[in-house]
Amino acid sequence: MKTFTKLYVCAACACWAVAAQAQTAYNVGDLMQNQLRGTARFVGMGGAMSALGGDLSTMATNPAGIGLYRSSDVAVTFGWAGQEAKSDFYGETTREKTSGFSFDQAGFVYSSKVGNYTPIRFFNFGVNYRVQQRFDSDMSMAGLTPGVMDDGYEYGLSYTQNMAQSLYVNGLGPGRPYSANDYNKAVEDHLNGRSNMYDDPRFGWLNVMGSLVGAVNGGMATGEGGQEVSDYGGWNADRSSFFSTNSGGIYAYDFNMAINVQDRVYLGMTVGVYDVDYSRYSLYQEELYGWDSNTGDELAATMELENWYHTEGSGVDLKLGVIVRPFEYSPFRVGLAIHTPTWYDLRDIYSARMTMSNDNLVDVADTRDNGYGDTAYDYELRTPWRFNVSAGYTFGRDVAIDAEYEYADYSSAKLTDPNGFDYSANNEEIRSSLRGVSTFKVGMEARLLEGLSLRLGYNYNGAMYDKGAYKLNDTQGTRTDIDYQNSFATHNFTGGLGFRLGGFYADLAYVHTRQKADFYPYSNVAFNLIDPVAQINYTGNRALLTLGYRF
Repeated sequence: MKTFTKLYVCAACACWAVAAQAQTAYNVGDLMQNQLRGTARFVGMGGAMSALGGDLSTMATNPAGIGLYRSSDVAVTFGWAGQEAKSDFYGETTREKTSGFSFDQAGFVYSSKVGNYTPIRFFNFGVNYRVQQRFDSDMSMAGLTPGVMDDGYEYGLSYTQNMAQSLYVNGLGPGRPYSANDYNKAVEDHLNGRSNMYDDPRFGWLNVMGSLVGAVNGGMATGEGGQEVSDYGGWNADRSSFFSTNSGGIYAYDFNMAINVQDRVYLGMTVGVYDVDYSRYSLYQEELYGWDSNTGDELAATMELENWYHTEGSGVDLKLGVIVRPFEYSPFRVGLAIHTPTWYDLRDIYSARMTMSNDNLVDVADTRDNGYGDTAYDYELRTPWRFNVSAGYTFGRDVAIDAEYEYADYSSAKLTDPNGFDYSANNEEIRSSLRGVSTFKVGMEARLLEGLSLRLGYNYNGAMYDKGAYKLNDTQGTRTDIDYQNSFATHNFTGGLGFRLGGFYADLAYVHTRQKADFYPYSNVAFNLIDPVAQINYTGNRALLTLGYRF
């Protein structure tokens, strides 16, 4: 079995091995997606209502929008969503589809009139529950593994080679403190119950699992000058596949106060409280081949790496907004909103299992067999500031339009540890991997008949990840999820209808979403090898129904 030796990666990997990483820019990015969600009226207009106001969902974009209410309002929203993920992995296509119903929103606004001639005309407050993010989705890829040429031979890329290199650069090899004999003895001691390799600081948990099931092997080889040196070998992959399923979400509770000042200026404040509940399962598989070092016979095996991952926790933030009607006799309005960072207090719970099998034998290594069960890790996340500027105009009672721009610099997100763990390397990865994102929204509402309105909108959300971003797995850490995805811009095309009869109303909305992404089952950047990559096309369709009453 071929081992690719790249000495120059030692320094790069060492800086990541100073402390056991628990989080990456990709774990952080999962919790900061800017999804288009809210009432059916809000979604039908592409989320562009920050200057128009008068909708429960504006609590979360521009809190001043609640100041435009002149009557009280109560509403609930139900939804259905379907998504298809189509992947292309070197010419082989796979598809995964998911669908389901959801309860998206429930809230109310109480509007209190102060007076017709007082500076403050209305004092309003509201409470709204909403789904901020839904994680429900499945994705898969499969195909022949790309190869690399070395010494005139082509070798199929395999993550086992990556694990073998990790052992080499983390102190195991020529001139290093630990030899292949030390490595082999550690494996033997663990298998015979004399030690726990998961507690050995020389080995990351991925390498431990690879060692225990035979995905990587340690041995002695003859180096230059005839001396014996440590050598570590992986396998070659002929074919690889991946599957993941995600569930859960981030659920928000908004508490709003807003005032109307002389029907010209509207001020609002929203306190947001968040509940995080995110689960993920993934399965990565390789069909492997190699050669017996003693007989030269070709060997074959299948490696499977399973990961279970769950994030739970809570967060809080503050949103401030203003809407101004600058010209007394014009309905033109401009809005400005500022969102503070969300301060999250989070816990990750994760575990993994690696299996190697052939016709005669199955070897299994499970991180839950280390005597501790599932691994839990507590940390804190601060998301970036967010800024929103908007403009709206109404043509009589028949047509309303709104356009807005939003910006958030995701590279400024920051991880901290309540126990003082040094997250400087992780935060540097966030700064280099994430970037500032612009969001554009435009929406229109037109009254077709008395009691019937048509809505149209478009929502564009830029890419969060830098084009050259990649996930560098900690070679001495406890995390074992090795895949990552660089998503591109999201396009949402929306439409809807509104029906009103007296104080009762019913709104319908439809959203068609398109997004592309590059998916990597693992990264070879640190070892100067190509990264296997699949191109993913996500297509989503969502329908919403809001039922409400104004009084």
